[in-house]
Amino acid sequence: MKSLVLHIGANKTGSSAIQEFLRLNAKALARADVRVAPADLTPEGKITGQHIWLIEEALTDPGKGALDIREKIDRIMATLDDSARLLISAENLSNGKGAEALFADAAARYDTRVILYIRRQDELLLSSWQQWESKIDGDFWAWLIDCVGQRGDWSTVLQAWERIVPCENITVRIFDRESLPESDVIADFAQALGLDDRLLEFARPEAAVNPSFGEAVVDFAKGNPLLFRDKHDNAFYDAVSQLTGERYRRKARESVVTHAQRLAILRRYADSNEWVRQAYFPKCEAPLFPAPEPEDYEVLAGDALERQKWELLASLVFGLARHVLR
Repeated sequence: MKSLVLHIGANKTGSSAIQEFLRLNAKALARADVRVAPADLTPEGKITGQHIWLIEEALTDPGKGALDIREKIDRIMATLDDSARLLISAENLSNGKGAEALFADAAARYDTRVILYIRRQDELLLSSWQQWESKIDGDFWAWLIDCVGQRGDWSTVLQAWERIVPCENITVRIFDRESLPESDVIADFAQALGLDDRLLEFARPEAAVNPSFGEAVVDFAKGNPLLFRDKHDNAFYDAVSQLTGERYRRKARESVVTHAQRLAILRRYADSNEWVRQAYFPKCEAPLFPAPEPEDYEVLAGDALERQKWELLASLVFGLARHVLR
């Protein structure tokens, strides 16, 4: 029976790496009866591994968007073998803006499975700030206060999808590199698809996909309209990479929030996380996410951050001069 698999993210849970894996292995996955849908959901469309912009466009007129998506899925499904699974990947399907309704008709016509990766909310919020929001907002604390308790509310995301897809068809995976097989989200995703025994048949991305940058880079550039057109513009960060290499990539233990602040953030999600644990991990008696410990992070004090920003500026100037003189 033909089926539909929706990888719905979430943001900052390895989605870009998974999507690059899908792009690289579209032909190999097809031999395993997993068909990666073209980016525009047309049979002749280009396979990029992601469908984010298709969803964004559909959300501008949800009624028309849902009909368009269902018709496009029907056309692709008509070309597939009965055992095939059609795979769509878009992390904005879990952003709480009602994107799940776009697939209500399709889910009623096809056996549909949803795969959602969730992340501890303090890490999710800080990564979201670094990746997107700092480009258009210069005040971290104002942004954080505005979105804490809402962004990353996994129970709300799951309950919305349960109105479209039966809960037994929803797979929830916890994004924590230390507990992932091989510390690799791609290996975990292959396992979620039931393809872990064939993982050696597939290519892996050669470099880090969508890397994050350190606090000094983010604080140096935040909210500057001369550097960013919008939250998706990465030209400045690409230039930092070209001029300084990987020197200013984010370090895993680096933090601008204290341990007490992290715990305060997580208290806002305690009820939501407990609901998810009971609904999707009933055999696990431990909390959904391990609590952060004080020694897990190195908090950057103001002086250290300023020193790193001046170092960054000097590195950029030197890198540019070396490039020009070459």
